[in-house]
Amino acid sequence: MSTTQPGMFQCGSCKKNYKRLDHLARHVRSHTQTKPYKCHVCPKAFTRPDLLKRHVAGHGSQAGDSSVAEQPRYMPGRVSKACKACSTNHLRCSDEKPCRRCQEKGIECKWNDSMELDSDFQSEEQQQDEAIFSQDDASSSMAGFPDHTSIGSTSGSSVMEQPSLDMLTPQTSHSLFQNLDPSMNTNIDPLFFPLPDLNLLSGGWANPDANNVDMYTYNQLDDIDLRFLDSYNTSIPFEVRSIQPTPRGAQTPRATSHTDPGEPAAMCTEAFQNSHWKFRPNAKDHAGAEEHNLSLPATDSAYPSPESGVALESNTRVTSAKLEGPARDRILMMVVNSCRSDHLSKAVASFPSAELLDTLLQYYLTSPVTHATSFIHAASFNPNEKRPELVAAMAACGAVLTSDPALSKLGYAIQECLRIAVAKHWEQDNTLVRDLQLTQAFVITLEMGIWSGLPRKVEIAESFFNPVLTMMRRDGKFKRSVYSQSKTMQSPGLVSREEWFQWVEDESFKRLAFRMLSHDANTSAALLVSPSVSYAEILLPLPEHADLWTAASPEQWNSLKASRRQDEPLFVADVIDDPDILNNHTDSVDIYVAIMAVLSCTWTMCWEYLQLSSLQRSRPRRWNTLVTEMRKDELLKLLGHLKLSLSADTSADPEIQMRLELSLLHLHMPFEDIQIFAGMEGPERARAVYPTVRDWVKSEAARHTIFHAAQIMHIAKHSPRGSMRGPMAIILYHASLAFWVYGLLSDQSSLSRALSQNVYLDEPDSIALQRFKGFGQGQPCIRWRTEIQGEGEVVISVPLSQPDKVMEAVMGIVRSNFTGMPVPHLTEKLVQLMGELENSAKRKLDA
Repeated sequence: MSTTQPGMFQCGSCKKNYKRLDHLARHVRSHTQTKPYKCHVCPKAFTRPDLLKRHVAGHGSQAGDSSVAEQPRYMPGRVSKACKACSTNHLRCSDEKPCRRCQEKGIECKWNDSMELDSDFQSEEQQQDEAIFSQDDASSSMAGFPDHTSIGSTSGSSVMEQPSLDMLTPQTSHSLFQNLDPSMNTNIDPLFFPLPDLNLLSGGWANPDANNVDMYTYNQLDDIDLRFLDSYNTSIPFEVRSIQPTPRGAQTPRATSHTDPGEPAAMCTEAFQNSHWKFRPNAKDHAGAEEHNLSLPATDSAYPSPESGVALESNTRVTSAKLEGPARDRILMMVVNSCRSDHLSKAVASFPSAELLDTLLQYYLTSPVTHATSFIHAASFNPNEKRPELVAAMAACGAVLTSDPALSKLGYAIQECLRIAVAKHWEQDNTLVRDLQLTQAFVITLEMGIWSGLPRKVEIAESFFNPVLTMMRRDGKFKRSVYSQSKTMQSPGLVSREEWFQWVEDESFKRLAFRMLSHDANTSAALLVSPSVSYAEILLPLPEHADLWTAASPEQWNSLKASRRQDEPLFVADVIDDPDILNNHTDSVDIYVAIMAVLSCTWTMCWEYLQLSSLQRSRPRRWNTLVTEMRKDELLKLLGHLKLSLSADTSADPEIQMRLELSLLHLHMPFEDIQIFAGMEGPERARAVYPTVRDWVKSEAARHTIFHAAQIMHIAKHSPRGSMRGPMAIILYHASLAFWVYGLLSDQSSLSRALSQNVYLDEPDSIALQRFKGFGQGQPCIRWRTEIQGEGEVVISVPLSQPDKVMEAVMGIVRSNFTGMPVPHLTEKLVQLMGELENSAKRKLDA
C-alpha cells in the first residue's frame, strides 16, 4: 500500500507542505494578499494567471479585436520550437527550420516529434493544467496536494500522460513548467530553470515516512543538493513580482525602441572624465608646479589679510605654547630646500608669518572634521620642539580646511614640498623610517591629497600610502607584542616625565595605526579600490580611554590610571565577535577610535564579499552562491548588531552613522555597475551593464538600497555646518547615485503612482517601510525642505520616480551645509557631477 509523502516545500506562516515551488508561491500569496498578475489594458490585478487570461480575453472580445480572436488557444513556448540538438544542449534555436545552428554544424535538424503537437492535444493539455490549478485551490486547507495518479486521470483520452511529479527529471521538469502556463515568461525567471531529479536529493527536506526509510538513509549534502540549494537561494520562490505573465498577442519588449540605454551615460561621461577619479597628465604637471603659491597675495580691499580667511575663536586654543619665529624659520628652510631656485625669492619674501602659521595649526587641531587630537597628543605638543615637517603638515591641512582660495593654494603648495622633504629624510637616514613625527606628517599629507578633489594629488596619495604602510607593518605596529603595558606608579608624585612621554609615544603609534586603517577604508570606498590593510592583521590592542590620552600632565595621567581598573586589553576582533562588549569597557577604551576601527574592518569584509560575488555573475560559476549569500547574511547581522549596540552619544556622531549605512548600502547594490551605467567608462560600457542594472532595480535588494541611501540623506540633513567634505561627501554621492538609477529605471506607471500611498524612506523604520522593502508596496519618497516664494520654508514630498527632483534635493542639502562658507573643491566637483546626473534624468524623462 502506497503512502503519500509530504511535500518538501513548507510555508513559513502556517507550516503547510507542498510538493512544488509554484504551488507554495501561490499559497504564500494567499497570506500576503498580493496580486502579481496585472492586466496590460486596465489597472486590475489577479492572483492566478488563468484568471488574468480570461480577463484579457474579455478585453479582446469587447474591442472586437480580430487579431486576438484569431490567436490559437495555446502558443508554444520557445523551447517547444527548438530542435532536438538545440534542446539537448540548452542552446537558443531559430524559428526557421532547419535551424541555423544545425546548418552551420552540418548535422541533421529534427523537430517533427513530440515537440509539434496538434491543436486537439494542446487543448486537452491546457485543460489538464487548469484542472491542476483548480484542484490546488480546492484543497488549500489540506496539508499537501493530490498525487500524480489523480492528476494524470484528468483526461483519459490523452495521447500522452502528464509527467509524474514523483518521477520528475531535469528534462521533464522543464517541459512540465512550460506547459503549466504558456503565458508565463519562464525564460527570465530563474524559478523555472530545470531542477535536478528530486528523488536524487540526499538531504531530508521533510519529515520522512516511518515505513519508507531507505529514501532518507544518507543525510550528507552532495553536489546535486548544493546545486539545488544554489538555485533555491538565488531565486526566491516567493518573489512573486518577478513572475510577470505576458497576455496573448502582446510581447513586452525588453526596452523601448526609441530608448538608448547609453543616453544618460553619454551626457555624464565628460563630467566623470573631469572628476577626481580621472587623472590625465600633461607636460605642465610636475612637483614644482605649485611653488608660486607659497607666497600669499598682497593685502588689498578684496583680500584684507590672510587671517581673515580663518574663523577661529580666541578660546579654542588647544596647545599652550605658541609657534614662535625660530620654528617658522625651520619650516621656511624646509620649504626652501624642497623648492626650485625660480621661486625662492618670492617664497621667502611673502611666506606666512609665525602668527598665521600658529592660527592654522590651532584650526587644524580644533576642526571637528579631522579629529586630529585622536592621534596627535595635544597636551604634550609644543610646536617649537617638534619636527618642522609635522608642524608644517598640520598648518597646511588647516589652511586647506579654511576653503579660502589663497590659503588653500598655500596649503597644497606646502604639502607638495612636504612630500619631497619627508622622503628625502628617509633616504638620507634610514633610521628615520621609524620616526613617529615624520610618519605622522606623511600621513597628514596623504589625507590632504586623497580629499583634495585634484586628480594628480589623489593618484599620488593613493600610490604613496603603500610605502608608509610597509614601514609601519615591518616595524610590527599592527601587532600586540610591540606595545608594552605601562605600569601604574604607587604615588602620583613619583611618576617621571620620561615615563609619561614613553607611554605617549607608544599610544601615539597605536592611534596612528588605527588612523591609517580608517584612512585606508575611506580611500577604498571613495576610489573603489581594494583595501591595503587586512582586517586579519589588526592585532594591536585598542587605544586606552580618551581621559588618559588628554591628561595635561604626568601627575594627572598617573592619578587617572590609578583610579581605573586594570582590565585585559581589548582588540578589534573581540568587538567584531560581540559588539556589546564595548558597553562594558567604556572606562578603559577610546570608544570613538574603537568604533571607527571596527567599521573600517567591516568595510574590508564587505569589499571582500562584493569582489567574490562579482565573480558569480557569469556562468558557469566556480563557487556556490550559497556560501557567498551566507557571508552576506552574516555581515548584515554584524552591522545590525553593531548599530543596536552603539550608545546614544556614539550613535549621534554623523560620521559613524554614515559609515555604517555605507556598508549596508553597498551590500545591497552593484555600485561599480551603476557608476558605469551613469557614464564612468562611456556609453558603450553603459549599454553593456544596462541589463544587469535594470534587473537589479526590480529586485528587493534595490529597495533596501534606497532605504539606506535615504538614511544617509537624513543624517546629512542634520550634520554640523561645514561637515559635508571628504569621506562624508563621498558617501552622500553614493546615496544620490542609488536614488538616480532607481528613479530612472524603476517601472512605475503614472496610474500606479497615483493609487499608491507615499512611503517616506528618510524616516525611522516602520511597518510601511517594511512592506515597501519586502513587497514593493507604496510609492517611495523623500522629504525636502525648500524655500517657496510667498510661503517661506516648506517641506515637500519628492517621489523617487522623479530622479531629477531627487538630485536637486541632495544638492540642496550640500549647499545648505555650507551656507555663508566657501565649498571645498571635492564637494563642489561632486555637486557638479550630481548636476549632470540631474540633467540627464530630466532629458530622459522628457523624451
